[in-house]
Amino acid sequence: MINKRREEFEQHFTDYRKFLREEIHRFRDCVAVYRQIQECKVDRLEAINQAPAFFGVVEGALFTSIVLWGDKLFDEKGERGFFNFLTFVEQSRKWLTTAELQRRKGYPDGHWMLDGRIPITAESIEHDRQKIRSLEALKSFRIRRDKFHGHFDKEFFFDRQRLQSEAPLRWCDLEEAGNIMGLMLNNYSVDFDGGFFDWDTLNIDDLDVLLRNAKHGTQMNADYPVNPTDFAEKTV
Repeated sequence: MINKRREEFEQHFTDYRKFLREEIHRFRDCVAVYRQIQECKVDRLEAINQAPAFFGVVEGALFTSIVLWGDKLFDEKGERGFFNFLTFVEQSRKWLTTAELQRRKGYPDGHWMLDGRIPITAESIEHDRQKIRSLEALKSFRIRRDKFHGHFDKEFFFDRQRLQSEAPLRWCDLEEAGNIMGLMLNNYSVDFDGGFFDWDTLNIDDLDVLLRNAKHGTQMNADYPVNPTDFAEKTV
């Protein structure tokens, strides 16, 4: 029975970690690309304006995703997300001890991964809950979801500036939220089996390459205009 409960915990933790990791990447990647578009509108507006409709739609979709995913991941009453994950960890502390880590990974006594490990306690988990509750972005995520992105509130629908004043979202707030997500999952992942994840997505700066190539192509077309007949189909 003990082995079965342990196996059930390990499978559930593995699945929870996998899917939380995917959703953390979704949030962080949306923030990264949204910021790139915002910054490129300042110094690469000409390249952006080669496809203004596309970038306008992408920009709006990314911001909505940021709001909805931030709120879902940090919703204290949500059925999933970080508060639910912390409750799961709290109820499963006996399977997240240093001894369980040693057994799970087969570490010998004295292994550096076992040295000085700080036990998970109800107090340490509550400290993590307070970290989330103290996030500046939390209130803004909720207001924006409830009043605009998830549901249309009459007052906010007709007064868009009110969102900016009552639910501001600064870059530093979004970065802090993303960092807390990554750090928290990594901390418990290391306690489980030593797993530690990097949160920088490969090629996340592709937009920079795309716009640089677009600018280069525009300049090439200006320097070497193409005769429409150059690519006309030749017939015998």
